[in-house]
Amino acid sequence: YGPPTDVRTRRDGSEVTITWDEVWMTEDDYRGYLIEATICQNGSLVGIAVHVDGTSYTITDEQDCAGESGGKLYTVEKHGYTDPVAIPWP
Repeated sequence: YGPPTDVRTRRDGSEVTITWDEVWMTEDDYRGYLIEATICQNGSLVGIAVHVDGTSYTITDEQDCAGESGGKLYTVEKHGYTDPVAIPWP
């Protein structure tokens, strides 16, 4: 299986919504998607990992940190993960 395609983001204040096109997998192989991100919370950058079953996810990312937020998106199947796709962080 390949990595997600057409990964896009939209920011509304502190909310960043990430969407992507579905990667077709057999039901037996399907394990969803993984987002690894560095986000701003309470003035500090923190790392998170989130399992997602759909093709959209909203993350709270405040805008008052000294560093930059960002992330990667993976397709997950029963044998492992695809190569990551950089999330175009707004």
